[in-house]
Amino acid sequence: MPSLKQSKGSNKHVSLDDVCFLMSSTIILDELLQEIETFLPELVYCSRSSIGQKEFTATMKAGLKAEMTIIMNHDEYDGEKELEYNRKTYSIYRTFVRDDGNIELYCEVRVGGN
Repeated sequence: MPSLKQSKGSNKHVSLDDVCFLMSSTIILDELLQEIETFLPELVYCSRSSIGQKEFTATMKAGLKAEMTIIMNHDEYDGEKELEYNRKTYSIYRTFVRDDGNIELYCEVRVGGN
């Protein structure tokens, strides 16, 4: 029986068989009317990909430390600046919209993150 998963390493077909949480922030007021920023996680299906050598070198020159790329459905992304993957929080420093309806989120470990 043929596999339902797409072949690994194929850039044309990506199997979104992993999950991550996009972290959207909102401001709420507490009982003293002080503004408090809270994060609302939204589960999305994704695929993790490695950062290429050129991307890694370019980000190091800019003072960033690129860690990974998350590929997900473009329709589910709404400009979030952070995501959680495998219980680790990442900052999204760059995005790239692909021709296949997906978007690549280029991530670095958040400073002071877990």
